[in-house]
Amino acid sequence: MKNKLLSIGEISKLTKSHINSLKYYEQIGLLEPAYVAPDSGYRYYSFDQKCLIEVIQICIELDIPLKNLTEFMNEDETVNFYEILAHGKEIAEKKLASIQKGLSFIDKLKNNIDATKAFQNEIYTREMPKKYFCVILCRKPIKDIDPFEIVKTVLNLHYDIGEYAELFHFGLVDIGMLSLHSADGVQHFMFTELPEHMVKNTNAMIMEIPAGVYMCTQSEDKQIEQAPQIFSRYLKGKDSFLAIETDIFTGKYKTNKLVNELRVIAMGEDAE
Repeated sequence: MKNKLLSIGEISKLTKSHINSLKYYEQIGLLEPAYVAPDSGYRYYSFDQKCLIEVIQICIELDIPLKNLTEFMNEDETVNFYEILAHGKEIAEKKLASIQKGLSFIDKLKNNIDATKAFQNEIYTREMPKKYFCVILCRKPIKDIDPFEIVKTVLNLHYDIGEYAELFHFGLVDIGMLSLHSADGVQHFMFTELPEHMVKNTNAMIMEIPAGVYMCTQSEDKQIEQAPQIFSRYLKGKDSFLAIETDIFTGKYKTNKLVNELRVIAMGEDAE
């Protein structure tokens, strides 16, 4: 009988499958040897079993879990190859969408780094788009508030953190403190930036942050309370302005210390 069969080494070479892979297919119940020598335990396979090995290889290529292969096999050991290909296409399309999403994330992150890496320990300008901040009036000293408390406080009150979590990475959204200065005084807020689709149909306090050219500086320390002094030349004669402090992702990222960007822009008539 053995003379009509292929040894495990021969079927391995024929199908370009590693011997350990063939043994694994047997272990999970997909590929039983046609014959196992009782004296030596050597495994032998029929030439026809090459077809099943090729189907297994295609499943691996298509990222179809081998444990699912039995779903495409009938009792008479026929395989519905069309369904395998359709299922593989579905998996491939999901993987492609995931890759495209990852590339988009990389581009956004690189753009953020490009926008901030050239500026350190100096005052510079940045043109910022219009943004929407979910805000809560701050009732304790700013120095006692950390980013985690801001996220937890603001989002727990108004949003599902799970929905927001995907945005909450590497400075892709602004999170921090906001100070609204006017002739009547100053108000401090905790905030998280929201995409426009999350702004609608909410009873949260939403503040529209104007687009424009902001004066900015970076520091590892919180400086929002010193904004009037830091930007005194720019703010001279201006009573109404907005100060925003948020952590940013820089090209050289300290894992134990956030870098903050402080931004200011004149408001109302002072903006002229």
